[in-house]
Amino acid sequence: EMRDGKCAEGEHVLRAKIDMGSPNVNMRDPTLYRIKHESHQETGDTWCIYPMYDFSHPISDALEGITHSLCTLEFEDHRPFYDWTIEKLLPSGIISDRPRQIEFSRLNIQSTVLSKRKLIQLVEQGFVSGWDDPRMPTLSGMRRRGVPPAALRLFCERIGISKADSNIAFSDLEDCVRLEMDTECPRALCVLKPLKVTITNWENGIEEFEVPRHPKLTDMGDRKVPFGKEVFIERSDFFDLEGPEGKANDGKVPKGYKRLLPNDKVRLRYAYVIHCDEVVRDPETKEPIELKCTYLPDTRAGVTPDGMQRVKGIIHWVEASTGVGCTVNVYDRLFSTEEPGRDSGDYLKDLNPDSLEVLKDAVVERSVAQDVEDKLNRIEKSSSRQYLSSLAYQFERSGYFALDKETSGKDNVIFNRVVTLRDTWGTQPSADQKSRSRGRGSTNQSNNNNGPVEDVRRVAFRVAEILEAGPHPEAENLLLCSVDCGDIGEDGSKEPRTVVAGLAGKISPEDLIGLKIVAVTNLKPAKMRGIESTAMLLAASEGEGDSETVELLLAPDGASVGELLQVEGKQESQPDPLMKSKGALKAFDRVKAALATNESGEATWKDENGNELKLLTSAGSVKTATITNAPIG
Repeated sequence: EMRDGKCAEGEHVLRAKIDMGSPNVNMRDPTLYRIKHESHQETGDTWCIYPMYDFSHPISDALEGITHSLCTLEFEDHRPFYDWTIEKLLPSGIISDRPRQIEFSRLNIQSTVLSKRKLIQLVEQGFVSGWDDPRMPTLSGMRRRGVPPAALRLFCERIGISKADSNIAFSDLEDCVRLEMDTECPRALCVLKPLKVTITNWENGIEEFEVPRHPKLTDMGDRKVPFGKEVFIERSDFFDLEGPEGKANDGKVPKGYKRLLPNDKVRLRYAYVIHCDEVVRDPETKEPIELKCTYLPDTRAGVTPDGMQRVKGIIHWVEASTGVGCTVNVYDRLFSTEEPGRDSGDYLKDLNPDSLEVLKDAVVERSVAQDVEDKLNRIEKSSSRQYLSSLAYQFERSGYFALDKETSGKDNVIFNRVVTLRDTWGTQPSADQKSRSRGRGSTNQSNNNNGPVEDVRRVAFRVAEILEAGPHPEAENLLLCSVDCGDIGEDGSKEPRTVVAGLAGKISPEDLIGLKIVAVTNLKPAKMRGIESTAMLLAASEGEGDSETVELLLAPDGASVGELLQVEGKQESQPDPLMKSKGALKAFDRVKAALATNESGEATWKDENGNELKLLTSAGSVKTATITNAPIG
């Protein structure tokens, strides 16, 4: 009667009477079928009774040849009924396979929510534009944003499966995206917030520079970048000492600033060195609207003439007459806190107001517009499903960007930022964190500073020596190194560590061998493209993208391999055996965010009072060869 539609919804259910005395409620009299008078997307109105999930789950697994059904931990109590159903149906011949249910902890990622209930609320209440909003942690959202499928697979490989609750750092996902896109994406020039530059002594019309689409992959070929009398540069690449921003900074150049200043020089990437002669201002706001500059003809394509001091600053640009206007959606994390709603009580209060910035005046180089036209034509002619977001670039010095699905042609080009070139969400200690000690007991306390000082003493900074270095067999941007960190085996012999470092293309493997450097040796080992890395090499960097320069921290002569570095003026370091807990990893993030080189290139750690304290070996400080006032990571 239930199947024939003679009963109303909720009037009857079909139960399996198993063991009414079972302590597991799922094994007493679980519901198998209920009445539902609704059309099914596959069978229409043929049926009006439908199986419950717990009953259909093991049957569908067996019919589809599933060997292991992976569920979250809340299904652990349901496993006995899963196994009971399989055992009862096997003798009938309806199924022949015996699948297993295995439970693991659900995936939690910081700075977002994965609950369907919360995601529905975000969509229905208009906090996002839809399920495929590029800020959403949905497959359609990530696809539209431009996240490569290989990056998601790499992320899953890295985090693995566990029964312990965890909250994965959002930066771990971003790192996987960067790793994949760095290899796959061609380079291009795009100015997000343009400032016009007129080169007053240019009389050569349009000159074209032939530059590679990718610095490491010659198979991608070259592209022609036009250069002419008028170009656009990023507004942030000019610091107006004489204008409002200069007055706000007391007329001083920001520390470490190496880009264009009034009456100073900067190099335009691939092109020439220019000198800023005059600043044209808006009569009301006094903001610069145009720079009048002269170019130095002898500096073409990176050349520094004899007798001229090398210009350190290199910036990107787009030629004005050939550049194509586009809209750029600069996406950031959807929530401003790591665990939305934990402190505020309402996750909606933790929405990041800066998670989307729409830049309508961006200008991109000519070759990108042609690629967009070609992509649209291929999709129109293709019989298979293709996505515009598969066309992605590294916009030099800005980040990785993918074409948005709303792009319709050269007159309506829209790009979405997938991820920045580096993690810009460096962890900073909050007020309550500063008030708590991060030591491991009374022997690990500092008399003067409670929080960050104890953090830095937990990290094992050690002098190490690189014995071997070569390319990673599975990733062109990684190097595989054998590093002596002072570890001794049971037989008294050295036990070098395997270290995977993202230095390919930055430092030659031959130049690494024999260097005495600094390594962090108590981080949890991490698999990088199938090879476990058991230490982290510390390096300073300046510049971004393909113009980035990287130098390792070098230990002085006389420093012993394996010795533990100390922080200037602080108690002896007492490193954790292994920094693998959530609290320990956050402590390391805080320490890393406070590491930098000073004006002499020495490695320093900045405490909560702003004091720059050197990292010291028994033979003195560690330092880079030439890079100063730069972050260390």
